[in-house]
Amino acid sequence: MRVYLDNNRATMVDPQVVEAMEPFYGELYADRDAPHKGARDAKKQYSIAMEKIYTSIHAKQSDTIAITSGADESNSRLLNSIYLHTILTGKKHHIIISERESRATMSAIRYMSAQGCHVSVLPLNSDGIVDIGMLRDIITPKTALVSVAMVDAETGAIMPIDEIAQICQELKVPLHSDATHAIGKLPIDVQMLGLDFMTLSAETFHGVAGVGALYIKDGSQIEGLYRESQQTINTVGMGKALELSADAQAFEMEDVKELRDELEEALREIPDSLIISPWTHRVGNTVMVAFEGVESEMLLWELDQVGISAYMESGRSIIQSIGADESLKHSLVGFALSRYSTQEEIDYTKEQITRCVAQIRQTITNTQEEIS
Repeated sequence: MRVYLDNNRATMVDPQVVEAMEPFYGELYADRDAPHKGARDAKKQYSIAMEKIYTSIHAKQSDTIAITSGADESNSRLLNSIYLHTILTGKKHHIIISERESRATMSAIRYMSAQGCHVSVLPLNSDGIVDIGMLRDIITPKTALVSVAMVDAETGAIMPIDEIAQICQELKVPLHSDATHAIGKLPIDVQMLGLDFMTLSAETFHGVAGVGALYIKDGSQIEGLYRESQQTINTVGMGKALELSADAQAFEMEDVKELRDELEEALREIPDSLIISPWTHRVGNTVMVAFEGVESEMLLWELDQVGISAYMESGRSIIQSIGADESLKHSLVGFALSRYSTQEEIDYTKEQITRCVAQIRQTITNTQEEIS
């Protein structure tokens, strides 16, 4: 059996998304700006897709949604614009980010810091959530941007974006959130959340890889962020994927969560295990666990041998952030379900991970005994 539980990094493309895109490979391939019927037909489908995107995140028609190649490009374009038009011009000099942002974001931030921009990094509390108290202490009217991902890519922890937005609004500081790992798992309403900017990538909600978007609130004083995309086919696919994600949201938040909870309960029963972040603060598809004395790479290799695809931490250690025992930082393994995960797959995963952890620990014990 093959079981894919790495759905926070990439997801299976929904067959309905493939169906929506298929005509653009053989019928609607025309440049939509050309003066003929093929172009008009393509432009109509593009407009319908854009309407779906606006509707799915509750954006106003006066807002802007720029189509990009994904969240990395969206985040980089936003930070670059902030740097060029707000920081280099001397209007403001300070950016606040969380310590759990994407690699692309952290890379851009390191460059800006090297160029003289003052950067503050928000730490996490013991629940794996950003420290709101510290945000209140460090934000000032000279802060050019606060950027906090809506959901942690690896632990699934939900950040308190509504509280962060309230703090930002008090000082008129723009707020950006990367919603890449929240779409389809949480209700997304950019108006209710009070966001100035939001990014997303279609590959994490059963769309195709290579397309994403940057939401820009009407009236945002940021230049150079928007250009008309020529990704007609990918935009149509993303629009369909967002529509399907909105339709399936109740299923994601209830049925998928039930499967995740069942898997999580089995993980908790394994001796010397630590679940990262309380389930009340996580999206319903994700659980990250550390098994004492079991290396992540070894466990992932063993799981892969029996057809189970999971993931390990790729950035700054969450163990250090939440104040857990440092010995666990190389023992983290994550499981992220999707709406295509089945009861049979979870039953199989529970059985195999329990066996694999016990087997690895026994092997280590036998080796130590042989050495001694």
